[in-house]
Amino acid sequence: MKSSNKAKPLTKLVTRLMCEMHRGGAARTLPLLHAAKLTTTQLAAMEFVFDPRTISAVASHVGLSRPAASQMIHKLAGRGLIRRSESATDRREKTVVVTAKGNTLLEKISSARAARFAASISVLSPPVARRLKKALREAALQLEKTHKKSKRQTKAK
Repeated sequence: MKSSNKAKPLTKLVTRLMCEMHRGGAARTLPLLHAAKLTTTQLAAMEFVFDPRTISAVASHVGLSRPAASQMIHKLAGRGLIRRSESATDRREKTVVVTAKGNTLLEKISSARAARFAASISVLSPPVARRLKKALREAALQLEKTHKKSKRQTKAK
């Protein structure tokens, strides 16, 4: 999806903010990924299959071909991080979902991210922190509504 010219300044600001939030934080999350022998693409797939998804949906989400996504899923399933099952409606279609073991790993990574973001935010002055909190809360609510609406429309098709 292309951003409009109106969105470009905001996009640049969000990108700049995220770069600053990530600066120096790799020491918190990268060791977890390395220890788990997990690539960022595999991590993105695992986070995506928190809700059951098809292999085709995973492929589209992470930008891989269906065969490449299937191979990646096979590796993750072999390590017990996700579970594959046949679709209830079409036995040719496989559904994947994160396992308890995979969820434990995702929670560790999420905690490391949260610690990294908390460290970044801790240096903000209280007035700036309050304004950022209010703006982020409003943005998150609007994005959640948009995603829920999109999900309902996709299911209706």
